Amino acid sequence: MVQITPQETQSAFPLPDVFSEALNELFTRVQPSIVQVRTEGRGGGTGVIWHKDGRIITNNHVVPADDAQVEISLFDGRKFQAQVLQRNPGIDLALLKITGEQFLALPFADSTKLRIGEWVFAIGHPWGQRWVITAGIAGTTSTVQLRDGSSMQYIKSDVGLAPGNSGGPLLNADGDVVGINAMIFGGDLSVSIPSSVVNAWLADLPKGRVALGIEVIAVELPDEVSKQLQPARNTGLLETGTPARETHFNDLFIGDILLAVAGKPVREASTLRQLLNQGKKGETASLTILRGGKIVTVDVATQIVES
Repeated sequence: MVQITPQETQSAFPLPDVFSEALNELFTRVQPSIVQVRTEGRGGGTGVIWHKDGRIITNNHVVPADDAQVEISLFDGRKFQAQVLQRNPGIDLALLKITGEQFLALPFADSTKLRIGEWVFAIGHPWGQRWVITAGIAGTTSTVQLRDGSSMQYIKSDVGLAPGNSGGPLLNADGDVVGINAMIFGGDLSVSIPSSVVNAWLADLPKGRVALGIEVIAVELPDEVSKQLQPARNTGLLETGTPARETHFNDLFIGDILLAVAGKPVREASTLRQLLNQGKKGETASLTILRGGKIVTVDVATQIVES
């Protein structure tokens, strides 16, 4: 019979220490690329730096509106105001942008290669606790039917999620993003949007978006104006200036209220962007605006800016 000394017993099971050391290394490496997303009156969520230029992926339900006041916090204490570039409620994704330097992006892995039983990890800010890591086992990839009749796949796992984790990464053992944690479909297991869905959405976004070069906010229209519009509506977009200067731009003036583009009503900034992006570089946009209490139509030159 072979006798095992206490020393041999201790060295025969190195897995817990190796696992802990590897997990600590993973956490340290990815933490700079995971941000806290806070919106006024909405609470907080998590985001992933997708590109070194400051573009960030999060959930659509973390961002309440196109013109939301969004604050991004990095692990090193830096804070930034973010611009909402794109939102997709159907797949619960949003693309934000912050301006600065020394941003570290996380690599996205192919979620279709994720196997049942693999270790997965989530890092986020559950209940306001910052940069918390939880571990779990990947389950099956299932399909859910969306409201518009289309379908989407999502990853089920038993990784621990809570309010504040939304929009954060589901990581594989290499520290690559295989999903964006969502918690939107319910059930006993946590659910994440596969990285394949995220990458497909990002690939379909325009490389450059058509813009008017102005900033707008949604405002309520006077009753006498609403009655003149077909179809009737009670909101428009008020021009508040340009990012660079507080002057008129291409025949638009601060205080103009945008009502329609090419005859199609606009009620929020996302609708405006969608209508503008149907045009081409160098084209003009026919805008219906409220100026000085009168409804007028003007043709305005557009410009191409990076998304």
